[in-house]
Amino acid sequence: MPTKPAPVLIFVPGGAWVHGSRAIQGYAVLSRLAAQGWVCLSIDYRVAPHHRWPRHILDVKTAIAWARANVDKFGGDRNFIAVAGCSAGGHLSALAGLTANDPQYQAELPEGSDTSVDAVVGIYGRYDWEDRSTPERARFVDFLERVVVQRTIDRHPEVFRDASPIQRVTRNAPPFLVIHGSRDCVIPVEQARSFVERLRAVSRSQVGYLELPGAGHGFDLLDGARTGPTAHAIALFLNQVHRSRAQFAKEVI
Repeated sequence: MPTKPAPVLIFVPGGAWVHGSRAIQGYAVLSRLAAQGWVCLSIDYRVAPHHRWPRHILDVKTAIAWARANVDKFGGDRNFIAVAGCSAGGHLSALAGLTANDPQYQAELPEGSDTSVDAVVGIYGRYDWEDRSTPERARFVDFLERVVVQRTIDRHPEVFRDASPIQRVTRNAPPFLVIHGSRDCVIPVEQARSFVERLRAVSRSQVGYLELPGAGHGFDLLDGARTGPTAHAIALFLNQVHRSRAQFAKEVI
């Protein structure tokens, strides 16, 4: 065990909110950070259609609260918890980061549970559940209505709005790194660009954006040439945020 508590990363896998496994996702970044002394956690969560929204985010919140309360037993620093995820996991990570201690997503947690996070990495995530301005976005909302949320946006607009990270950005948002491929045909890169624009306009925290030319969806699972450099960029970002937080704490003390 290290002499000082180690920073913690929780990784949230993707799978269109209906499937997915932590078994193969996030390995490159988790192994890199673990080698640098981080405590890394990879989680599963309930998925649709058997478990409709918002049970997905409730499980992510439960993992964060567990880490805040228990990760020190495994050498982790309860005062620095970062969250990262890809695809649906990118959405869930972003939403978790922007809804710290929000009661509507903590119904299954003990009172006083802390679900705040100190940094977020979103990898080819979906950040808007409301917009139906293009055929692709309209098809996505239809999928949410039928499979994930199992309610219609016209009758329950607040559910879709509250689940949209782009609508939850505040000046107190944690530091963000957003990563997306320019040729993503599953979640178009405009999702990331619009989200980053919103973050930079509102948040007081650091906002990084890495757009990979020519990369498609799931590039970290399929493209070895990009996987390593992307993991390196994530590690640089998270270590920089952690160092800045530690330095700020020293100055306050």
